[in-house]
Amino acid sequence: MSSNNKNLHLTVQERIIIEKGIENGSTKAAIALTIGKDKSTVGKEIKKHRELVHKSSYKINCAN
Repeated sequence: MSSNNKNLHLTVQERIIIEKGIENGSTKAAIALTIGKDKSTVGKEIKKHRELVHKSSYKINCAN
């Protein structure tokens, strides 16, 4: 494997930083700056590993 391939994968620590950044509301650019990667790398990682959560609301009309 050539030395150019050393940055092909994100480390577990970098993925944790991305996760914490998302939880804290950080932008992709801010997260990317923190881990020293391009913001497109962060965006691709988020898109690749995201889990969609369907939030629904149900309102009951009360006779008050």
